[in-house]
Amino acid sequence: MEEQSKQPFKLHMPGLLKVLAEHLYSNKQVAIRELIQNAHDSCMRRSVEEENQFYRPRIDLAIDRAERVLRISDNGSGLSAEDISDYLSTIGRSYTRELREMLSILSQEEAYQLIGQFGFGFLSAFLIAEEVTVITKSHQPGSEALRWHSTGDEYYEVTPATRREVGSTIELKIKPSAAFVLQPQLLQESARRFADFLPIPIYLDGDPVPVNLTTPPWEASDPQRATLDYIERAFNIEDPICILPLHEQVTDLGHDTVELPIKGFLFVPPDSTVSVREYGDVKVFIRKMFICDDERELLPPWARFVRGVIDCPALQPTASREALHQDETYALVRDAIEQQLIALLRRLARDEPDTWKQIVLGHSDIITSWAAKNNDFFEQVADLLPVRTSRGKLTLPDYLQLTGGTIYYTTRELGSLQDKLLAEGHDVPVVEAAWFGVEPFLHRYAQRHLSVGLVPMDGDAKNLMRPVPEESYQTLLDAYRELGVRAKIVAFKPMEVPAMMIYPKNADFIIETRDALERDELPGPLAGLVSDYMQNRMQVSAEELKGTLYLNASCPLIRQFSEMTFDDAKNKAALTLIHQIARLFAGRTLTPADVAGAFRTTTTAIEELLP
Repeated sequence: MEEQSKQPFKLHMPGLLKVLAEHLYSNKQVAIRELIQNAHDSCMRRSVEEENQFYRPRIDLAIDRAERVLRISDNGSGLSAEDISDYLSTIGRSYTRELREMLSILSQEEAYQLIGQFGFGFLSAFLIAEEVTVITKSHQPGSEALRWHSTGDEYYEVTPATRREVGSTIELKIKPSAAFVLQPQLLQESARRFADFLPIPIYLDGDPVPVNLTTPPWEASDPQRATLDYIERAFNIEDPICILPLHEQVTDLGHDTVELPIKGFLFVPPDSTVSVREYGDVKVFIRKMFICDDERELLPPWARFVRGVIDCPALQPTASREALHQDETYALVRDAIEQQLIALLRRLARDEPDTWKQIVLGHSDIITSWAAKNNDFFEQVADLLPVRTSRGKLTLPDYLQLTGGTIYYTTRELGSLQDKLLAEGHDVPVVEAAWFGVEPFLHRYAQRHLSVGLVPMDGDAKNLMRPVPEESYQTLLDAYRELGVRAKIVAFKPMEVPAMMIYPKNADFIIETRDALERDELPGPLAGLVSDYMQNRMQVSAEELKGTLYLNASCPLIRQFSEMTFDDAKNKAALTLIHQIARLFAGRTLTPADVAGAFRTTTTAIEELLP
């Protein structure tokens, strides 16, 4: 048996370039970001290693559409022959990363200014270029200009070149499939998107005005104005309700503390819609270089009414720099943002009630639905959120003062009008819980406040009716019975209402389901399950489903009826009118055909009453 021996890996450069350049990144425009980032780090390296108070870093982009060439130039540190061999032509080794590690011991601030990390970024050039040429001159004394050239195979060439200024120019021969990067507007948008906050100005085709801001809004001379301008420019949103600045935070780990270098802002747009226009996203930058849009995990799940921008060098990007590693630091940053957001919202509620009211009114559905799902958020907003009631929007503490500690609510739009009317007759406002998330919110509130009672008005509105002895009204009840109407005598407010039609809870669902079973509209196995459920859980008779007419003994008209006989057609027509009006007002269990029939019956009764 032969002795085992260590053997080196063999690299197939074209295959490796294809994997790294075409599969590491999801978007070809990322190449622009990576090459601008390299130019930025080269400038920062020169400013660190070379003491020159007159040094003014810059990056230039130039398009030559006729030659299908894009040039990215900088006046940074340039590359020596050793740099080309050790870094530019060595995959996975990054001078920027090594310099940052050295600087982190001496100057954390300078270390944070360097962006590069993995040593893969230059490979992204082959996403858009069929060949790449670098003309460079190192800032090190006595350095000569060099030309590096590669077509993406196993070999590269390094030859002498001519260049007077220190720095580098990357010349990309653009692939026909990537010709879109040669469009000035698109290139400007890409540079602005990826490098808006970089402190080094980026110029396009000799324009004297840089395409990037060079300063994030929170570092501007007028942060408030700059932030508003940026929100309009980057989010296409004017007049946000409020802006919530983020700041560095020291987090206690128990055994130690850690400082999280968080910068940026959150803001609340004017309005939102549940499941249609929810927000809860942030743009993420690391060392002022854009990483990703629509990052939702950094904000708490209840904050679907908030958007923002965050820059945190402690966050770790993936190798493609298009997403974030959800590691321990990520969790700490997320918790810190949640703490700051809660504190800011509480301050608004306390010190700026008008602004808080705007937030709640513009995003009440989202805030209510998420408060019902999140204990911590619920504790912060439960007493501040208004709910829709029959007397307008009220907070629950204000509402409970009116009702004596009980929440009366309806969960259906149909039928709720008479329930609200009945409750208001007893001077009790009714909460409209048909809106998304309101009913779970009310139940959670009652669970957290054991003294609060919950009374659903759907089908249970008769709880606000007072029983009345039937003897004085027996003739009236018998007359309705002859008309095929279930009727009961009770007393309720308001006294102007002669009668209400009350149906069992879930009557509409029961009727629709039974009809579907009778018409064989449900698949066999499902039909069996539904049938068993209906027999065991929904034992309501067909007569009960027709509803019960509750006659109001407090109403003068009903008291007058109690003294009448109903042998003649006119008196019976009056009873029919009361019944049909109550059916239509209830609005429950009626199909379009039922409504048409009710109007026909009503019309006939009116005709009978006319002279």
